[in-house]
Amino acid sequence: MDYLKMVSRLGIGSAHPGGFVATIEQLEKYKPAVNGTVLEIGCGTGRTACYLAEQGYQVIATDLDPHVLLKARKRAAAMGVHVDFVQADAHALPFQDNTFQTILVESVTNFTQAKTSVSEYFRVLKQDGVLYDREMFIRSSAPAERLVELKTFFQMPALMKKEEWSSLLEDCGFSQIQLLEMNEVQDDKLKQQYECPDNYQYIDEGSLLDASVLECGMQSSNMIMDHKEYLEYGTIRAVKNTEDHMDTQENNNILG
Repeated sequence: MDYLKMVSRLGIGSAHPGGFVATIEQLEKYKPAVNGTVLEIGCGTGRTACYLAEQGYQVIATDLDPHVLLKARKRAAAMGVHVDFVQADAHALPFQDNTFQTILVESVTNFTQAKTSVSEYFRVLKQDGVLYDREMFIRSSAPAERLVELKTFFQMPALMKKEEWSSLLEDCGFSQIQLLEMNEVQDDKLKQQYECPDNYQYIDEGSLLDASVLECGMQSSNMIMDHKEYLEYGTIRAVKNTEDHMDTQENNNILG
């Protein structure tokens, strides 16, 4: 049983760092623009997307896994909200260039080939559009073998340091890059995962009696606890401003 399949079978709606508490806090403090459709990438069972729809936003939400999208549509119907759920790969988004004012991502990019997916985020954002991406970061102090253990268990191609994230975003064309509200992975923060119970969590029949599912869930919790001194998390905010990017490129050429 791999980690993402376990999350899918259990219908976990907020597996990302900080849980749904952190999502609500972020959306209250850094409200998405209301003058356009919000795109959520890697929406899972649709908890964040449906919450946004409740707040009056127009939302398109994508995920690669058709199984979780069925649960997301079931959630939206139960909540009486409208979200356009689309099966899509973050590496090749099925949208035209310059479409969205805001993109939200929660613990997804680490599970992708990050340069490709971030380039896609940039492509489909409008000029001056904003990306918010909540992710886990590896600390510089982490021994190489610890990084390998985490990436192998969670099947993360792109578990990166903060500095690597900044460089990647700049290389993909983003500017005004900020790391918002960085947090250490501490016991009180981990407990947030269990706050705000999900009333629309749809668990596959038999999953709670499946030893492989339960074992994977325990292993994922233990993996985070065993490596917490090497981890931190927060939200990246970055802006698509092609003029800023051109100025940076020109300055780099002059300096070169």
